[in-house]
Amino acid sequence: MFSNALRRQVAGAVRRRAASARYSSTSATPNAPSPFWRNFKLLSGASTIAAVSYYLGALYPPEFAHLLSPRTAPPPLHPDDPAALAHIAELEEELQHLPLLVAHRAREDRDEWYEARPYLNLPEERRVNSLTAGTLKGPGKLAVPPLVRARHDAKENWIFIHVGRALCGHEGVIHGGLLATLLDESLARVALLNLPDKVGVTANLNINYRAPTRAHQWIVLKVKLDEAQGRKSRVSGTVEDMSGNVLVESNALFVQPRYAKLLGSTAVRHMLGEPSQPKQSDPSETVAPVPVKLPGGAQTLVDSKNP
Repeated sequence: MFSNALRRQVAGAVRRRAASARYSSTSATPNAPSPFWRNFKLLSGASTIAAVSYYLGALYPPEFAHLLSPRTAPPPLHPDDPAALAHIAELEEELQHLPLLVAHRAREDRDEWYEARPYLNLPEERRVNSLTAGTLKGPGKLAVPPLVRARHDAKENWIFIHVGRALCGHEGVIHGGLLATLLDESLARVALLNLPDKVGVTANLNINYRAPTRAHQWIVLKVKLDEAQGRKSRVSGTVEDMSGNVLVESNALFVQPRYAKLLGSTAVRHMLGEPSQPKQSDPSETVAPVPVKLPGGAQTLVDSKNP
């Protein structure tokens, strides 16, 4: 009997120690967070990340965001608006200081090139009915006449053009048809000067669009002669931004019509801006910008900045 009582006391002591150990272990363990607070913290973190991403995207939107959700631009200014004249004067000043143009004027072979502003050579009665020199002339469009850097041997041209916000297809992106028109004219300038009678028509024009051409920027059309044989000239060219990114590639075939001999080539040469004097013989001479007459008060503003 004594041994049974002893065993019961020992067993009770063991159970009490085990219960005490479990109690101590449970009380030492921190309480686990409730599902409510856990979800609240996750929601707060996600909201913070979303808000920061939104504001960063608004301040520094990626390129594709401009295309998917472009910002609407105001309409172009009236040509007689003083603000429009100031804008044209600023663009002309900007053109003359484009790093790419300045570098091209300073090239070692600069004596092999000359400058022209062909749109200025069109008679007024023809300019008013010209798409690029007349209809598309003005603020927000082709605000200043394109500047041509051309080789004296008529084998290559660089044409600097500013394309405004009023020339878009998709908002903020220049219409592909306008780029085709500019390429057609630029390619034609090289092609026609390599035809026997300097008169030709577009027989074929191939265009590959490589990237969107953003509005309100300077572009350069680089054109070169590929082949000139009889009444045919084959040329190719690209449209590039000022960083050298190729936006459009093109090649074309121009053919001189059989009646071309009946037309005088002197007027065509003049409208294309081909110089009548021989090329410069001194390579150390700097290239002087071609004088340009801007509309109304815009010329006055340019003259005031360049006394």
